[in-house]
Amino acid sequence: MTYRRIAAGLALVLAPPAMAAPRPIRDCTDVCPAMAVIPAGQFMMGADAGEADRPEGAPHPVTIRRAFALATREVTNADYAAFVAATGYASSRGCRSLIRATGKVEAIPDADFRHPGEGAGQGAPNMPVVCVSWRDAKAYTAWLSQKTGKPYRLPSEAEWEYAARAGTKGEFPWEGGAAKACVHANVLDEDGMKDGALAVFGGAGGMAAAVPCRDGFAGAAPVGSYPPNAFGLYDMVGNVWEWTQDCYVAPYPADAPRDGRAYEVAGQCPRRAVRGGSWISAAFRNRVTWRGRDPEDQVSWIFGFRVARDLVDGK
Repeated sequence: MTYRRIAAGLALVLAPPAMAAPRPIRDCTDVCPAMAVIPAGQFMMGADAGEADRPEGAPHPVTIRRAFALATREVTNADYAAFVAATGYASSRGCRSLIRATGKVEAIPDADFRHPGEGAGQGAPNMPVVCVSWRDAKAYTAWLSQKTGKPYRLPSEAEWEYAARAGTKGEFPWEGGAAKACVHANVLDEDGMKDGALAVFGGAGGMAAAVPCRDGFAGAAPVGSYPPNAFGLYDMVGNVWEWTQDCYVAPYPADAPRDGRAYEVAGQCPRRAVRGGSWISAAFRNRVTWRGRDPEDQVSWIFGFRVARDLVDGK
């Protein structure tokens, strides 16, 4: 069972037995992530909502026809550092981070996943890796595939939203909406605002759209700091944005797959979809249907990822 102490009131929160999920699978004992088996099922993807030029619809039914595996946690600095050490991979630099003195987000030439910038954990092993591009994330999944012989990849947008919802239908995958966010996720809250954080990606509701509670972290949180959802997944909402496989097109095109596959285009994809919000994102952008959109080579101190893989014979 999962317990954590909420900063406001120091109340203990118990993840109820109903949230228990089957034991995760792990393909190696050293650097392989714990993977939850996500069952097949149906859901309504998207919403009649969004911001200017950022529609989240049209809502459409999606059927996940086969179970798949999704990492229970976001990839950590320790995970990613092991990949870099094993392969000599040259990870991206010039990460975009918040400059507290100016309140602006700018590219810092020497910033990378080890030194990501304000609030991102300074490369601590159990913090989610950030300052990694979509291409860096793809290189990491390719390494895991080679190491294990299993088909690792990034999740599709549909798989991500289905897994984040875990059977729920609201804007947030818990009861009580944004007002209860601090119990379940690391989003822009009173801790962040007190620390001087800005809702630099505030979205609807204004640049200071913090939730009226305290989640215990002014910046990023160690992975798994909050209760998991019904599929056994941590931090699907908040903490850091997560890259997905899809080429971003909005509104959802008529030919978008309805079976959980990623949407791709012929030729170069100008922007990839990112999901889930972050510790410095306003509540509106932490909803399960909100869609980010960024170039494949974008590196940001609030962008990370988690991995998926196909199951072979149910394993």
